[in-house]
Amino acid sequence: MNEERDPYDHDPASATWVKSPFSGDDNGSCVVIARFDNGDVWVGDDKNPDRPHLAFDQAEWTAFVQAIETRDPRFTA
Repeated sequence: MNEERDPYDHDPASATWVKSPFSGDDNGSCVVIARFDNGDVWVGDDKNPDRPHLAFDQAEWTAFVQAIETRDPRFTA
């Protein structure tokens, strides 16, 4: 039986947040992401770092990025 993992199930202290390369400046309104070794990704807001973040497992993150790329080619990396 394949058990589902919870992409929120990481120690927040282990998260290393980095600014999205698509954020143009350091004005405090950037998207930040934290990647984990198992492929999970957290997405947060550096203007409001105490707000809850979004969490994606590797398959969800891949689908999300692919959906963005097909709608707006500026987001391809």
